[in-house]
Amino acid sequence: MSLLKQYKDSLKTIEAEEIFDLLIFRPLAFIFVKMTYPLDFLTPNLVSTFAMLFGVIGGVMFGFGSQLNLTYGAGLYFFCNVLDCADGQIARLKHNGTKVGRIVDGFIDYVVSIAVFIGIGIGMTHEVTRGMLELRGNIFDMHPLVYVWILTILAGFSSALQAFLFDFYRNKFLEVVHGRFSPLEDEIKEYTEELKRIEREPDKAGFLDSFLITIYLKYTGLQMKMQSNKPAGKKITKPNPKVYYMQNKLLLRLWSFVGSTTHITLCVAAALAGNLEAFLLICILPLNLLMLALYLAQSKVNLKFN
Repeated sequence: MSLLKQYKDSLKTIEAEEIFDLLIFRPLAFIFVKMTYPLDFLTPNLVSTFAMLFGVIGGVMFGFGSQLNLTYGAGLYFFCNVLDCADGQIARLKHNGTKVGRIVDGFIDYVVSIAVFIGIGIGMTHEVTRGMLELRGNIFDMHPLVYVWILTILAGFSSALQAFLFDFYRNKFLEVVHGRFSPLEDEIKEYTEELKRIEREPDKAGFLDSFLITIYLKYTGLQMKMQSNKPAGKKITKPNPKVYYMQNKLLLRLWSFVGSTTHITLCVAAALAGNLEAFLLICILPLNLLMLALYLAQSKVNLKFN
């Protein structure tokens, strides 16, 4: 099997991959996967755990402030995402992924994001206190520390919502066009049964699996609510995959610009430039405007399939 074929097999699908993953992170992750492929102990979950450690430590480095620490944090956060890409590629190439592993991957993304945004807020607070940070976006003339934390919290929630919506529409695309995921109703039923099995046989699964499945069921329930606004009494039919593909291909590519990898890439670039304030402002203003425009466009497209 050629390297190009192996690389393509390691991806979800080209259309569903984020643009910065395709250009930067996936190729680097594939090199890592090929170098470590013979190591049987290097499972997707272990790689995910290392990704989380690098990401959290990167957030801690952001919390120290100063350009040197921002550079260290940027490097760690960058490598965190390389490993985050690699765990899925290992699972797809070795066929050793698990359902709980999918949850672990998503859970780790949120843990790292929280650590990074808290680190950014603490680091900017330290720099403001030392008088080493000039804030350029404080047009309302707030107290600098109030401004820093309002900015950080708004950017954190914005990036989480943006990533959530991209993830939702990407999974829907993969489900309809490629049959990669079960419908949400089936996912909820399957994981609910798995949770009951764990509760009946506590010795065969740890508390962590139960906790992660419970969190995932709540997350999936929220996604179900987004699909529940169908006209009463109207029969729901599965969209034609070819038609759905043509109607959503461009939209999904645009959605990828508000995905988590966009946030990571912007954060790394801003940290290296010593201007994390700019990253936070981009999350709140341009990316939220893009998200709103895409949501309105997606809603019109979705009407064709209701």
